Amino acid sequence: MNLASKAGRPVYSTLEEAVEIARGLAPRLRERVAKAEELRRLPEENVADLLASGLIDLESPRRWGGPELNLDALLEVTAALAEGCSATGWVYALWGAHVWLVAQFPMHIQQMVFEDPNSLVSSVVNTVGAPEKVEGGYRWTGKGFFSSGVDHCNWLIAAIDLNCNQPPPAQPDRRWFLLRREDFTIIDDWHTVGLRGSGSKTIEVKDVFIPEDRCVTAKELSEGTGIGAREHGGPLYCAAMDFTFSLPLAGPQLGIAKNVLHSFEERCRTRLTGGNWRLAAEQSATLERLAKAGAQIASARALLLEDARKFCFMPAAEATLLDRFQCRRDVAYATQLCRQASNSLFEAAGGSNIYERSDMQRLWRDSNAAGAHHGLMWDIHGLTYGRVSVGLPPVELAQAL
Repeated sequence: MNLASKAGRPVYSTLEEAVEIARGLAPRLRERVAKAEELRRLPEENVADLLASGLIDLESPRRWGGPELNLDALLEVTAALAEGCSATGWVYALWGAHVWLVAQFPMHIQQMVFEDPNSLVSSVVNTVGAPEKVEGGYRWTGKGFFSSGVDHCNWLIAAIDLNCNQPPPAQPDRRWFLLRREDFTIIDDWHTVGLRGSGSKTIEVKDVFIPEDRCVTAKELSEGTGIGAREHGGPLYCAAMDFTFSLPLAGPQLGIAKNVLHSFEERCRTRLTGGNWRLAAEQSATLERLAKAGAQIASARALLLEDARKFCFMPAAEATLLDRFQCRRDVAYATQLCRQASNSLFEAAGGSNIYERSDMQRLWRDSNAAGAHHGLMWDIHGLTYGRVSVGLPPVELAQAL
């Protein structure tokens, strides 16, 4: 690790260094969980910790002073942070992944974002409203939903299908637009069961002009022919967006499930050493759940890291259609495996854990909220992989035929 990065923040040369720092932050984040839940966004102290630690820059290109570590590092760091605070892990995973996306824009746009050491980039993937093509760019009036961490960002990336109003068989023409903070307003509608501290609010845009150079096409990023691949050249920026954007979503669930596991272990330990023979006698089935949950979480982690080290070091041109849907399948499967582990342990945790002051019930809420994300749902991504594996078109293409 060295101190040659933005504003004197550390640059990590290895995954292990970054994870060690993240684990060191986790206890401080845990102390602020109640504050995050009350605010319905991250506390400013959490944001300051993430920036000061240099962890936000994990995937930042070397050209801009970053370490350019790969997705395995982002996954491990995200899980470590989520062990302290689920919402912080969730927002961090997205902010970290957006660094990769910013590095796919024209170089002068990258410089504009990266030269500010405190830049944070949120996003909206689910949007309404079709931009109008005008001279020099686009004008957009619309909304975007579930923008995690948006209260703290100074940039926002919006995914929009330009031909969203055209009926089949028109193929999607997805673009990623980079907006300044002053281009949109935040609608304070984040009143949720889980991940309350993530502040994943709705944004609204009214007739905003977005220059052409603040727009990139999803097709280029999927094929590895974008600016990042040409200008930065490292394995991370030559990988397909199908991998670099799906894998980070599973990192928070790993940390949440590990937190549930640790809480449950402590509960069992207290009961078994508390002198109550009747409670101790009831624990045999419970301990089997504990063992199974630990194996599920470890299996999910191994699957995700295997995919990260395979697909995110693979040039996009070498990735097959099946590879792309396998990654999405595995991300959904690993996420739901962790969710099952958390739910199983909560079921056996006892009545004392239904109180609002209980960490266990909060983690249970967070796990199920995270698992409901479209990109993590097994019914969707399991079906799509199954179709592609037997030679059928993906669901979205089949609907257009």
